[in-house]
Amino acid sequence: MLFKRCGNVLTRLAGVLALGAACVGAGPVRADYPDRTISIVVPFSAGGSTDQIGRMIADHFQKEFKVPVVVENKPGANAAIGNTYVARSKPDGYTLLIGGTDIVANQFLYKDLPFDPEKDFTPIGIVAEFPFLMLIDKKRGIETVAQYVEYAKKNPDKLNFSSAGTGNSTHLAGETFKHAADLKTAVHIPYNGSSQSVLAVISGQVDFTFDPAISSIGMVTGSKANALAVVSERRLPSLPNVPTMSELGYKQFDQLAPWSWKGLFAPSGTPKPVLDKLQASLARLLLDPVFQEKIERTASLVVPPRSTDATEEFLRNQRKGWKEIIAKYASDTN
Repeated sequence: MLFKRCGNVLTRLAGVLALGAACVGAGPVRADYPDRTISIVVPFSAGGSTDQIGRMIADHFQKEFKVPVVVENKPGANAAIGNTYVARSKPDGYTLLIGGTDIVANQFLYKDLPFDPEKDFTPIGIVAEFPFLMLIDKKRGIETVAQYVEYAKKNPDKLNFSSAGTGNSTHLAGETFKHAADLKTAVHIPYNGSSQSVLAVISGQVDFTFDPAISSIGMVTGSKANALAVVSERRLPSLPNVPTMSELGYKQFDQLAPWSWKGLFAPSGTPKPVLDKLQASLARLLLDPVFQEKIERTASLVVPPRSTDATEEFLRNQRKGWKEIIAKYASDTN
């Protein structure tokens, strides 16, 4: 059974979260939307890439809409706690979600999700794409993937890697590398969020991790971690000497592009006038040169505003790609 232990947690979520989230219709749309606080739910802990994007959007909406916009971190069960909360929230535009790979991959990892990823959310837009870095503690003195693989072959009983959570895209990147490099004995150690996963690497508790550059490049430029490779279609301008996984011969990572991204979602049933207002505001943010500079400064990729149809097509392609990757590289994970 895929991800059996997390699956048991997910089964219990439906009953627990039903008590705290409204399951009623949106009701009539007020012409003056929004006229009260908007909550943006981040289904991971503070400090990671999802949290950073959530706070950028919150700042923008607060300035545009002239109402308080708060970020609520609801981590756990590979985003299922936060996702379920939003899926069961009143579809009125006042509870939104920062989603990413979890929205398109979880349905292939867990058989008993307490929500339907395809039916319970309406996309407002994709916000940014996030190349991954393969990170290792700088004190180890390992500077290339080849050097790590050489170490791994000599020490098969000592191998491990961390992730931001079981089933998370950082976990699936680790599993993909584990299979591609034939590191059968590497043990996966999940943490509750990106910051904890990276900390485990630079403190020497685990060998390596894959993490979005937006939340970990500071560890590289700050000489705490070595970036052995980047999961991206091209090298990053901020790390020009770090090769892509594809360059190194690990073509398995080419099956999905982009590997990681973040988007803004609303509960299904949110009225179209509300969605239109949110989409228009998000589009202005994506075209803002100041926002674009912030994204590029974090070694992430700016994306243009997409139509609803284009966003839906993007999500369909992501589901197809993750379904294939999970079947190949993560079906035996537990």
